[in-house]
Formats: sequence, structure tokens, C-alpha cells
Amino acid sequence: MRKLITLVVLIQVCVSVALAQTDEPKVEIFAGYSTIATQSRIANKDIDNIGGITPDQFRQLAGFDLASNDRFISTNGFEASVTRYFSKRVGLTGDFSGYYHRELTGIAGTLFGTKTSIYTILGGPHVRFVNKSRVTPFIHALVGAARVRTSYRENNNPSPLTVDDSSTRLAFALGGGLDLRVNKRVAIRLFQLDYSPIMGKDRTLTANDGTPIVLNGRAQEKNLRLSVGIVFR
Repeated sequence: MRKLITLVVLIQVCVSVALAQTDEPKVEIFAGYSTIATQSRIANKDIDNIGGITPDQFRQLAGFDLASNDRFISTNGFEASVTRYFSKRVGLTGDFSGYYHRELTGIAGTLFGTKTSIYTILGGPHVRFVNKSRVTPFIHALVGAARVRTSYRENNNPSPLTVDDSSTRLAFALGGGLDLRVNKRVAIRLFQLDYSPIMGKDRTLTANDGTPIVLNGRAQEKNLRLSVGIVFR
């Protein structure tokens, strides 16, 4: 009888522990809108030379700058992430995002239609500060890669000059935000704000007419990322 009672008690304890573990979600999935204020526009300081002509030489010859001095553009896109928690507060996040932008850009006195896309794959530790309120703050430190592409096409020309600039670079997302619990399984991400630098990279492009364009990687992209959306637990 004692053995039976002991067995029953052990079973009840095990069931209670199992139920307690299932009460605390181990996985969070986030999906939502995201925007990056990024320094992805090619500026004078990014150009070593175009066809052997430097930005300083072009300014002396033409009387105006070869390209813009403003590197910032505002992109719109999405972010999705999965966080696996190994304790009540600490987990590991995998993050994927994509951003897009179109504009007219002046280069060497000529207007080019440009299309920019940025894709990032990041991962790293994630910490949430669980409390008795419905609002849960969190922080994370993510590292990975960014695929940055900008295509240039000369505007209003039946035989346009075109250039494609694609590179894969080291990227980060360092920041955090606030989640508002709706119920046990759903929360609203009120905001997530990250400092999201993308490292520079030296590269040489070739236009469709054969003109070489030499770009330097000295200028790091010091970007800011803002995201909002839904969290599923």
C-alpha cells in the first residue's frame, strides 16, 4: 500500500511539473512591419573613382558634386523572428527581414532610377523581463549577414546606362522593445528599436558600357531599425 501511495504521489508530482512547463511558452514567433533608416545611398565618400575620375576631380571639372553627400534613405519592409527560450527569461533568436526603396538619384549630372533591397539573417541571445504586468520589456543582441543590392538605370534614355551593386556584409541588431500581452498566446509588439549597423565593403562595379566604378568600404552604415507587429506564443 505504501508503495502504491508513493507511486501515486510521484505520478501527481510529475504531472504537475509537466503542466507547469507547458503553461510557460517555450517558443515565440514574431511577424510584422519594419522600417530601416539606412545609409545605403551611394555618396561621394563611398566612391574612389568612376572611369578613373575621382569625386574631387569631377567637382573641379564640372563645378558640382559627382554624387549626393546624403547617404540616408528610408526603407519599408518586414521582419520575422523565432525565439526559443531555455529558461523563463533567456532565449535564442533567429531573425529574418527584408526592406525596399525606390528613388531617382543624380550621378554625374544624370538621373538614374534606383531600386534598393536589403535582406538580413541574424541570430543571438534574447532576454525578456517577465513581470506581473501585461507589458514585457526585452533586449537582444543579434549578429549575422546582410545582402544589400542597388540597381541603377539611366532615366529617360532608350539605351540606358545600367549598373548593379550587390554585396553581402556583416550586420548587427542591438536593441529591444516592449510586448503587450493580449492573452496567454498572443501579444502585440508595441515597438522594437535596434541599432543595426551594416559593415562597409570594398567593391568594383562595371556598368553595361564597360565603365569601372570603384567603391570603398570605409563608410559603415549606421542604421536604425523600427518594427511593430504580433507575437505568437
